[in-house]
Parts: sequence; structure tokens; C-alpha cells
Amino acid sequence: MKKTVSIIIPNYNRANLIVETLESIVAQTYKNWECLIIDDGSKDNSIEVINNFIAVDHRFKLYERDAKSPKGANSCRNIGAKKAKGDYIIYFDSDDLMLENHLEIKINTIKSHNYDFVIAKTEYFNSPEDAYPINYRSLFSLPITADNFIQKKINWLTLDPIIKAETAKAIQFTEKNSSAEEYNYFVKLVLQTENAIALDVVLSLRRFHEDSFQFGKEIDEKQRLINYFFYNWDTLKEVEKNPNCSQKSKIYLLENCINLLKNIKLPVPVLLFHKTICEIKGYQFSTLPYLLVNKLKYK
Repeated sequence: MKKTVSIIIPNYNRANLIVETLESIVAQTYKNWECLIIDDGSKDNSIEVINNFIAVDHRFKLYERDAKSPKGANSCRNIGAKKAKGDYIIYFDSDDLMLENHLEIKINTIKSHNYDFVIAKTEYFNSPEDAYPINYRSLFSLPITADNFIQKKINWLTLDPIIKAETAKAIQFTEKNSSAEEYNYFVKLVLQTENAIALDVVLSLRRFHEDSFQFGKEIDEKQRLINYFFYNWDTLKEVEKNPNCSQKSKIYLLENCINLLKNIKLPVPVLLFHKTICEIKGYQFSTLPYLLVNKLKYK
């Protein structure tokens, strides 16, 4: 019996773009899939557009985020994972495209050696010539390990992996941050399993937006640094007691927090206090003082 892939797509006001995304899924050479679209309270005619697809192809399923769940793509992805019935899960975006062999190549690869997840590449399909390409760094020269990923020696995007369902369902996207959700999620993934492989092949096309900028293009530099602080802080809090997370990776996250606090220019006495209790050598790993965190506000 063919394995089923659950494709999970958060949607918010993408009626003008999601049609191309769903059409790229319909065109897949591998046909045994379900596509769960979780709408995040769209104000446009997204629901109508999606229902038009469902009327023709019942492999598409639409759910609307419950008002009790936090708003945001992270929450929608978690809802989709709970409802997914497939053997594998792919998280995708409502404005990106799958090449027609996207599912087939990923399925064949993950089954070939019983991997827990498989990663493929993404390229921009509409970016200006001066835009930076997606940087996969050393993904194809270094092993996929927790240390390499946490320390950002390797990286990938949310839509790149296919993950065994039981593996994907064992962890969740953070629902309190509006940015950096993919890093936080994949840190938890690689701490759970390193049984994976990366394919040097493009299987997804990502839509370039002029306002595409991590942590928000509209916020000022100080707020951007604060957001980066929580990007590291929240991940550190989640992994500090994980026995699979090395001390080296914990120190990497800790040092990022310290450096960002310096750049945010918190009062010197607070920083000196912070440095005193957070000596790296011989550091007994424990929670950073909440005194510091309470001085910041994440947006």
C-alpha cells in the first residue's frame, strides 16, 4: 500500500496566491497525499477559493483556526499536525510552489533507508537579480547533526523536509514567537533524531516578497535585536535540560544571548551581574536571570 503524505499549509489572506500553490500540489506525480489548509482568520475570499479546490478534489481539507488557539502560522501548523492522517508530513507555505516530482523524490528517498526526515532545496522563482539566493551553507559537506544545526553550520527552510509523521507529531512549533519558528522547530527535530539526509536537488520554488525580512521590516533596529534575543533565548530555554543537546550548543545559544544584551545596551550593572553568573568555563547550566528578560518585550 502506498504511503500517504500530509501537506500542511497555513493560510492568511492569500486568495490571490494560494491557487498557484494548490495547483502545484494537484500536478504532483505522486498522488497519495492529503493537503490540510489551516486558515488563520482570513479577511479576503480565501475560504471560497479553497472550497473551490475541495469541491473538485477531496484530498484538500480546510480547517479554520479555533479562536482559542493563538493566531499565527505556528499555531496553524500545530493544528494541522494533530489532524494529519498521513505517514509523512510536509510543512508548506501558501504562496510557494512544488515542482511536480517534489513528493515522489522525497518519498522514494525517505523510504530507501528508513530515514526519519529528508531535506531538499528551494530556490526563489521571482526574485530580482540583486537579491541574495537562499543559502544552504555547508549542508552538503557537513553531517546533519544537532550541533551543526544549532550552531548554524547547516540550515534549511520550513518547506524543505519531509518528516515521518510520528517524529513530526512528537514536537511542536513554538506559538509565542512570530519569527524564527523554523529554527526553533528544527532544533527540536535534530535533538530528537539525526537519521536524515540532504538532497542536492531543488524541489520547491519560493516566492520572493519585497517585504520578506526576518523579524519584520517595519520595526526599528533595537526591537530587531530584542527579537533576535528571544529567538535564541526561547530556544535555549527549551533545550537547556535536553540530554541530547551538547554543552557546546547550549553555550553557543547563551553567548548569542549575552552579545545581544550588550548590543541592546542594557544598563551596565545588569550586564556585569549577568556576566558574573554566566561564566562559560565550568558553567553549571541553569536558567538565565529573568531580571534581564523582563526588561525586554518581544514583538
